[in-house]
Amino acid sequence: MQLDTPTLFTCLMIAEFAGSVILLLFYLFWPSKNADSKRSLAMWSLGMFLAAWGTVLIALRGTIPDALSIIAANFLIILGTGMRRSGFAVFLGLRGHVWLFSIVATAWLVLCMVPEFMGSFLMRTNFVQGTLIVSGLWVVAMAFWENRERLYSVKLLGIVTLIECAGFVWFTLNQNILLFPSFLAAFPEGFTVIFLVTLLFSMIMTIVLPASMVIERSLQRFREKASQDDLTGLANRCSFLDAAEDWLQENSQADTSYSLLLFEMEEFKTVNEKYSPAMGDALLQLFARILKDTLSEGAVSGRLSGTKFAVFLPETDKELTHLSAQRLCRRFALGCHEASGGKLVVTISVGAVSARVSTGLSRAMVTAEQALDKATKQGKAQIVTLDLAPNGTVKKSAGQSAFSLQRKNAA
Repeated sequence: MQLDTPTLFTCLMIAEFAGSVILLLFYLFWPSKNADSKRSLAMWSLGMFLAAWGTVLIALRGTIPDALSIIAANFLIILGTGMRRSGFAVFLGLRGHVWLFSIVATAWLVLCMVPEFMGSFLMRTNFVQGTLIVSGLWVVAMAFWENRERLYSVKLLGIVTLIECAGFVWFTLNQNILLFPSFLAAFPEGFTVIFLVTLLFSMIMTIVLPASMVIERSLQRFREKASQDDLTGLANRCSFLDAAEDWLQENSQADTSYSLLLFEMEEFKTVNEKYSPAMGDALLQLFARILKDTLSEGAVSGRLSGTKFAVFLPETDKELTHLSAQRLCRRFALGCHEASGGKLVVTISVGAVSARVSTGLSRAMVTAEQALDKATKQGKAQIVTLDLAPNGTVKKSAGQSAFSLQRKNAA
């Protein structure tokens, strides 16, 4: 197949129609529960369909009236490209601004009523290509600065769109320098071949990447769900231990320490029996919210099982560990008191351990379990903090603190 402009233009039309159908089928049959993803696919499909018809009308230039091959064609291309750009914004959870592209497309129709504008291929080219360049740069900015989920397919779309923008710039610069009187005059030129190759590559990638973004998001959320506790939204046991191990491996050569806290909720069985399991679930969710709201950014929290929670505190000594445990217990006790109007009193006992990074996590977990067992045996709302030596032996035990709201000296 000869790589000339008619062939490339035909391939571009086929790619646009095929992409529209493929994304529409993906929209209809992909079992995504994310509304933004579904809406984005629908907008991409519609946008490619409109742009495809615009390309068809341009291909017929010289055989059909200019009102169709110039005015209607570029109107559809501007609107279709804007729909694609808006679909990308919707995927990222942003406003699509479809109305803005509708205004630009309408402005095109109005300008075409002006004889000076309609008679100048250069002015028409600068308007259309300028619109496509600006909208493309908007996509690039979103891909690199609004990609909160850090999806690789989104970044790749940003790179592809940047290449697409380069194609638009290339065509516009050549037209402004060479000043061809019409599209038909510029169509056979070599720079148009480069322009169409760039657009064809971008269009093929545009078919693949929207579907890839939806798939990558679904896989990412599946992994997140598999690593989270369904009730509290905290990391489950496996995910919690993996996150803590990752930090220890990354800081294995550093001269620093870490702490591990284990929390056991008391009176939980009584609450379930006296009130309902729903009340018990509410208590677990309350403590999870307190962990999320109270802990520093580097801390890792998780629900290990039942009423047992864990917190990993990087670069923390035993004094700060004890203060952190006090603050968490205090906030939970106050939260229970306020939520029940003083009728519900639920306490938590804590086993904490501080260690150097040279001490393995498994050893710290065993020691924290021992501290928690000691705390629960001493009574309710107790904190026992143990300090591990570099060789893994327990150095000493800190004091205990009580946090029941029934006690006057609650911290």
